[in-house]
Amino acid sequence: MRLTLLGTGSADGWPNPWCECASCAWARTHQPRGQSAVLVDDRLLIDFGPDVPRAAARFGVSLAGLRHLLVGHAHPDHLGPEALMWRSWSTVADQPLDVLAPPAALEVCRAFIRRWESREPGADGSPLRLLTATAGEPVELGRGDEPRYLVRPVAARHGDADIGPAVLFDVTTPDGSRLLYGCDTAAPLPPQTLTALAGRAFDVVLLEENNGDRPGFGEHLDLPSFARLVAELRELGAVVESTRVLAVHLSHRNPPGDELARRLHDLGAEAPPDGTILDVPPRAPSRAPSKASLGTDPPRPSAPADQPADRAADRPADRAAPPAPPRRVLVTGGTRSGKSAHAEHRLLAEPDVLYVATGRPADGSDPDWAARIQAHRDRRPPGWRTVETLDLEPLLRAPGPALLIDSISLWVAARLDEDEPDFGASVHGLVEAWREARRRVVAVTDEAGSGPVAPTAVGRRFVDRLGEVNARLAAEADEVWLSVAGLPVRLRPAEPAS
Repeated sequence: MRLTLLGTGSADGWPNPWCECASCAWARTHQPRGQSAVLVDDRLLIDFGPDVPRAAARFGVSLAGLRHLLVGHAHPDHLGPEALMWRSWSTVADQPLDVLAPPAALEVCRAFIRRWESREPGADGSPLRLLTATAGEPVELGRGDEPRYLVRPVAARHGDADIGPAVLFDVTTPDGSRLLYGCDTAAPLPPQTLTALAGRAFDVVLLEENNGDRPGFGEHLDLPSFARLVAELRELGAVVESTRVLAVHLSHRNPPGDELARRLHDLGAEAPPDGTILDVPPRAPSRAPSKASLGTDPPRPSAPADQPADRAADRPADRAAPPAPPRRVLVTGGTRSGKSAHAEHRLLAEPDVLYVATGRPADGSDPDWAARIQAHRDRRPPGWRTVETLDLEPLLRAPGPALLIDSISLWVAARLDEDEPDFGASVHGLVEAWREARRRVVAVTDEAGSGPVAPTAVGRRFVDRLGEVNARLAAEADEVWLSVAGLPVRLRPAEPAS
């Protein structure tokens, strides 16, 4: 399967042409994005807003071989029916073209062609074949001896019948590769969609992420809901270790692209630029899919071997799949610096997380402490489990889901009364368990030594001991981050885990 990303932006693109926000300024200079669309094997196109034909021309891509067009709903950034008219002026005007879309989108196509072409689309002799996309009803595309594509529309959570009903597309290509095009939708996905996607083990998932850090615009995903949906797809077996997860339908509601790339990487996702080509190795090179085999293709080997394409000199080369996330991450920073929020974000796309709280539970005696604990609880996904303990060694040494430890500072504070030999033994055990951890761990701590020397003996002891523990954990960490004014700064880049 070869995928060409003709666009990865939102309805207004990124940058919005009228906007001068910091995010648009970055995109305008570094990486403009047009309306989202993906071309599969040069034969099947998913979505074709007004930007798409021009994007194909800009990237040196011919649409002459296009035989199948999938449209998820009738919003104008997904459906530019004028492209059908332009095709009728070309050398391939008499070649067949299937348009698979929900009823409202098909009606937009019919109305446009009737008005501007004075003909009935899909009539006898017409190269167009209009097919209704209905959630849960697979469609086989391909005529005669053409390669066959199996398309399974699934229900989206986006708009009403006036634009659809909107669907997402599960596509099995002639070589057995699997693609999920998840654009546009909000979360949670409808239950019937989650059931349909379970166990699909997609090779590539394109998932919308329109709202970034500013949720509430339409029925779209923001960064937290994108992460939670990826986690749910992982738990269902729709996203597996070898799956490429690509964020598309990106807008200026996101942070500037370099920051967005970092945050997506934390989630095991990426945002390649427009024009990127991905070559996905076939699952079964000589096996054409059939309706009977939909959902039963054998698993693909987990070693991707994407190759950059040479079709156009200015085409962005495909990058290797993102590496596995670092195993041991230490996040430090001052009070209210955003360190806990950063640590939590890193694990949002994990299907299972154990939150380890080392502080004393709220008992009603300190309203401020109770409010801080409640704020932390409110930020966590409802599926995360919580354990309150200072006994970190067994958790670090045992296999299991990802751990989020918040915080090392409170672990140290609980040991201020230990004498030096006992405290030294406690630290040695913690560091050894941290070094040997085989599960993913993110630990939060405080950078307490940046202020003046504490005026009390116990304050000085706390700062000295915490500084020692932080330094020893950092020396054994795969990544170390410092959070300042809500902005994470990497102090140590990831290195191969031992």
